[in-house]
Amino acid sequence: VKSSNATEIRRLKNELASLRKVMISYINQIDSLNRLTAQQKQVIAEVTQKYNDASRQISNLSEEKSQLNKKVTLAAQLDATNIWVEPKNKRDKRAKKVKDVVKFNIGFTIVKNITAEAGERTLYIRITKPDNDVLTKSSSNTFTYENRTLNYSIKKYIEYNGEEQQIVVYWNVEEFLYAGNYRVDIFADGTLIGSQRFALE
Repeated sequence: VKSSNATEIRRLKNELASLRKVMISYINQIDSLNRLTAQQKQVIAEVTQKYNDASRQISNLSEEKSQLNKKVTLAAQLDATNIWVEPKNKRDKRAKKVKDVVKFNIGFTIVKNITAEAGERTLYIRITKPDNDVLTKSSSNTFTYENRTLNYSIKKYIEYNGEEQQIVVYWNVEEFLYAGNYRVDIFADGTLIGSQRFALE
């Protein structure tokens, strides 16, 4: 996918460059013809029409290239699946009641994606309470998402090589929790890559 998209983008770039050269030629012809006699008006009109046609073709190719670039960007995004949350009690057993929860174990899979750029990535995990308040250790623990500044609960660095990865992170509970529906959201590269709801009783 990555190779074919790159080839298509190069093809579009070459077509755009060729059309721009043709347009420059038409502009020069129009400038020369404007200095000729009135009998040449028909020729000027024909050249002008060709110029307008070339302009429309460039516009269409530019839009096609823009759409293809968007598809390449989407294809390169990370994706988190199989998200699970396990509340733990002080004996490190699964907590059955919200009053017994002292820690959350959160796991998920970063799926294989050979299109995504390899290297270090920063994951931001948000744990949201039923009242939409986000669990965080500090108000300065923030990241940017869609031109907004959001608080995160956990920040995790990973070394991504395009292959599937299993990730597990932990949250030590220091705040009051109450029964209800909670949510985990995972972000990477300014994109929401996975979400999961879980309930505490």
